[in-house]
Amino acid sequence: MLRATSWGPDPEIPRVYYILLIGRFFNLVGNSLVFPFMTIYLASRLHASLSVVGVVMAFYGASQVISVLVGGVWSDRFGRRLVMLGSLLLGALVTFGIGLVHNSWLLITLLTLMGFFMPLFQPASMAMVGDIISRDRLNYAYSLMRMASNAGIIIGPMLGGLLADHSFFWIFALDALSMLLFSLVIFFAVPESRPVKHSPSRQQGHMKDVLRDQAFVHFAGLWALTGLVYSQLFMVVPAYLHINLGYPPSVFGYLAAENAIFVVLLQIPITRLTRRMSHLTLMAVGVFFYALGFWLMLSGRSFAVFALAVFVITLGENFINPAASAWVAERAPEIVRGRYMGFFSVANRVGAALGPLFGGILLSQGPQWWLITTGILALLAAQGYWRFRHHSYSSCHNPHFINQ
Repeated sequence: MLRATSWGPDPEIPRVYYILLIGRFFNLVGNSLVFPFMTIYLASRLHASLSVVGVVMAFYGASQVISVLVGGVWSDRFGRRLVMLGSLLLGALVTFGIGLVHNSWLLITLLTLMGFFMPLFQPASMAMVGDIISRDRLNYAYSLMRMASNAGIIIGPMLGGLLADHSFFWIFALDALSMLLFSLVIFFAVPESRPVKHSPSRQQGHMKDVLRDQAFVHFAGLWALTGLVYSQLFMVVPAYLHINLGYPPSVFGYLAAENAIFVVLLQIPITRLTRRMSHLTLMAVGVFFYALGFWLMLSGRSFAVFALAVFVITLGENFINPAASAWVAERAPEIVRGRYMGFFSVANRVGAALGPLFGGILLSQGPQWWLITTGILALLAAQGYWRFRHHSYSSCHNPHFINQ
């Protein structure tokens, strides 16, 4: 495990972690300059309907799913640092290009490449945090990462909206610049953290080793279900508010801002208050809050009801996400930690991808069916995490790697 002098309030957390944390904040400010306005930009550049833009964004989403899986494999094989550098540099190049090109097919190609290059960073960085942070600090470390990311997401769209009013080029240029600067910081200040292999038999792990870990595959299934439930908030609730209840789109913008603000304000206090609870217990409690939040939406149609529901769901999110990352980091053997993180990310993205289809079908049958069923699925996930705590294999390493 990498050790270095700490800059932060916790002397057990090395300096390199805080470098990643600060860099992640500024990088997310840059990334969130672009993504809230991407559909508007594509519709204007392609002169296409939103349905065509939706197909283009589907290619983007598919490349993201492939990327996080490949990024995990590459971070184990080539190192966390190299994958993060490649992701940032290539992401900067294609992002800058998107702001310049006018040819429709070239724009679609660059967008698909962006969807592949940029998410490579996620499993590599999550694996690096797992490499350099001690087990008893993992939940806190991932909590800080979430807080920094959400702070960036609050600032980025506000700045991006101001810039987009004048020229879309500048949002892409500044996003590319943020990635370029972060890559320079990693190049000069972040050493490789991938554990050194000590024997030939341990030099390579494989994805099949991850799939042999039945406990982890079980967990990934629950994580996909959790992703499906949570995706209702950002994928289906906006349509419900606008189409069924007649609210203007700006109303969901306020709710999304509320979500990000309460993540920033509450993540660390919740992590500290719950530090003695197991990761799986935290996840069970958090998904239970999801159920409560969606069922609260049944109680009325006022903005106050939805604001309270989003607050409850955000509480659950603060319980769930750091605990999930910490559980995977602890579970994963060092030589395949990147693969575990990649598979973990894919599970969530698959659930989130199925979410709009699930929610749209049920919403068309009536809001009550959609909200009640979403809450029931959340309770099933909560029960799964709760029961999973009692399995002897739920907190140990992949047995395939023990004593190798």
